[in-house]
Amino acid sequence: MSAFANRLRELRLKFYWNQSQLARRAGVSTSLISSYEKSERFPSLDVLIKLSDIFCCSTDYLLGLEYDQTITIKDLSDNQIRLIIELISEFKKEQISSLPKKH
Repeated sequence: MSAFANRLRELRLKFYWNQSQLARRAGVSTSLISSYEKSERFPSLDVLIKLSDIFCCSTDYLLGLEYDQTITIKDLSDNQIRLIIELISEFKKEQISSLPKKH
């Protein structure tokens, strides 16, 4: 399976969407999403960009060229960006506080 097929399926499942739900959002057929996930076909540039917008990630991440998923914040207000940064900071604090204490 290609990196793209794996990433697409992984992201779709993270959002708890079936192939039909993703297809509607992307403006393509369910069978086309299925063929992407089976590595039978690859998306056009337009569809690839649409999928990256849907999942708020880079096209490089979808293609398997980047290993860290990033979140696109274009079109968000300064206040929305600030709230996202605060939320991420809170999650990081929870992760650190849940680590076992060293003795």
